[in-house]
Amino acid sequence: MEGFNFVGTFINFTLLGALAVQFVLYLIAFPKDGLRFKLLVVLVFVAEIMQTVSETRNTILTFGTKWGQYELLDEVGWAWFSVPVIGATIACAGQIFFAWRIHLISHSLVMPSVIAVITMFQLGAGLWSGAEISRAGRFSLLQYDHFKQPVAWLAATAACDLIIVASTSFYLLTSRKRGFRHSTDRMVSRIVTVTVETGLFCAIFAIADLSLYVKYRGNNYHLAVCVELSKVYSNSIMLILNSRAYIGHTHPTPHNYPSHPSEIRFGSGHKASATMQTFSHDPEKYDSDVGVTE
Repeated sequence: MEGFNFVGTFINFTLLGALAVQFVLYLIAFPKDGLRFKLLVVLVFVAEIMQTVSETRNTILTFGTKWGQYELLDEVGWAWFSVPVIGATIACAGQIFFAWRIHLISHSLVMPSVIAVITMFQLGAGLWSGAEISRAGRFSLLQYDHFKQPVAWLAATAACDLIIVASTSFYLLTSRKRGFRHSTDRMVSRIVTVTVETGLFCAIFAIADLSLYVKYRGNNYHLAVCVELSKVYSNSIMLILNSRAYIGHTHPTPHNYPSHPSEIRFGSGHKASATMQTFSHDPEKYDSDVGVTE
């Protein structure tokens, strides 16, 4: 069963590397962003460092210094903190961030409020799960009632992600029907693509974690997904913020701006180096430019 934990830890480190790259790119590309965005980025990155350190400690004990001590496999260790507590906290931050974007696009508080309520519920369920796991001390001591909190946490997380994807796509696609100019229409297409990709990715991970947890209750199979769940949300936040950046020799225009958020366009000049330019320094303006008036 610990093999699944090892797989999760390996993926966790991989996503931390991706997050570190995005963190550096953000600091270079958007020095003029507001303080709240910089604080969000820094806090998320620091929280992920803490999560990785906690999970690495458990992995080193299991597969290194205390290899062969089977009773160690039953110990909770720092898993109560690195998985449900940090995971639920970062998921809450990411979902609140998405809710704020939906508010800018829709100029309405209805769906953002629904998302906020659900994400606060999943945060509470995640913290409760961590408290119950920590109190038990050993996985074998967890009773059937203790499985209700993680199920509530993961189910609420997945539901919130699906609502975010549906709401953002609806409002942005509605805005396209209002006949915007070509440049704004391309911007809307990019935001829809980024939102669907990141939101669905988060939802798929949460649903996969929930499915493995419920189907193989009492085993650690779900740790192959759950360990790195927070990294998925962190990378999603950074991807959305960094999607305003453009790497190339010329400033992006409606005709040469990449149509896909992961595409990097280089100029046709003879210089080998490329420069990074930004499409918009203000993420709030980036979303409100395509807002839907109700």
